[in-house]
Amino acid sequence: MYALQMRKARRVTFLVFFACISALAPATGYAATFDSVTHIHGVKVFGKKIFMATHEGLYRYRAANSMKKVPGPIFDVMGLGIYKKTLYAGGHPGAKTNFAEPVGLISSKDGGENWKQVSLRGQVDFHMLEVGKFDIYGMDSGSGQLMHSGDKGESWKKLGPNKFSDIAPQNTKRGAAYALLDGALLQTVDGFATTVAIKTAMKWRSLEVVGRTIYAASGRDIYQSIDGAASWKKIASFTNEVSSISANSKLLVAIAGDTIFVSRDAGKSFKS
Repeated sequence: MYALQMRKARRVTFLVFFACISALAPATGYAATFDSVTHIHGVKVFGKKIFMATHEGLYRYRAANSMKKVPGPIFDVMGLGIYKKTLYAGGHPGAKTNFAEPVGLISSKDGGENWKQVSLRGQVDFHMLEVGKFDIYGMDSGSGQLMHSGDKGESWKKLGPNKFSDIAPQNTKRGAAYALLDGALLQTVDGFATTVAIKTAMKWRSLEVVGRTIYAASGRDIYQSIDGAASWKKIASFTNEVSSISANSKLLVAIAGDTIFVSRDAGKSFKS
């Protein structure tokens, strides 16, 4: 849900990305550093790996000076969603692919090496994808619509103009999710037919749900809740504001300022 605009002199700016971008033909080649790619649209954890969605394709991140193209087709990965071992993506075709423009929803079960068409070929340009056990939410940049699928992307329902800056599906019940609206935390149990505001003292920027644990970023801090957002514990602080987080049972990744920080112990310690 967040794009990373690459600048010279190794400067990386992270910004919320919910605007329509014109399609750019992805370049070929190898990106050894942040400066080698033009845009990074999002950072997602995938098992013990960290994937970066870029104009130049899907990359694996190891460090600021160690990024490697994931084997597979090169295409403009505008939206990237992950649930367990399956990748979902939206965006624009590369010069040597047979993807449609826009690609609609495609998926990969082998880490991005091979992709299959799921739905919406040539119809929808997903710039956001949030995937859970039961639900997929995507934002179509062309129409601005928030869309929902309850059958792994085979069919979709339009929910109206997207107003959320982040969505985190819960994997305990179909239609259950948390979302952020202007920094406020909301919860739904019916796929956003209705929402309930959860009062907190913090203004939130990004959130993730791992099992029954909620991770959320506010200002320069990351908080954790293990009781359904009834209470929060600060688990990490950074020098700069945290713009985005991604998490699973193995990794917690935070983007703070122009640096990616990685925790392998549920936020007890981070390394850049």
